[in-house]
Amino acid sequence: MKVDSIQRNNMINAYTKQRQNYKSEVVNKLPKDKVTISEDAKYLNKITTENENIDLDKINAIKNRIKQGTYTVDSKKIAEKIIKSIKES
Repeated sequence: MKVDSIQRNNMINAYTKQRQNYKSEVVNKLPKDKVTISEDAKYLNKITTENENIDLDKINAIKNRIKQGTYTVDSKKIAEKIIKSIKES
């Protein structure tokens, strides 16, 4: 039996179609990606977006003073604020 180019092309097309169908079946059976955002992540996102009015210049100035060793803490003011906070709660 002689295989001419038309028969050969038909066989190639049939094989190609079968292969494409198999690939699409395999892809459809794969599990889908899923993302779950934890409650902690939601909370962190909420507090970071709510605190957009933070003075970054002031924070960076304090960081620099801490690095240079020139930042001083008034322990009396801290103690007063702690006591005030405890009394309010």
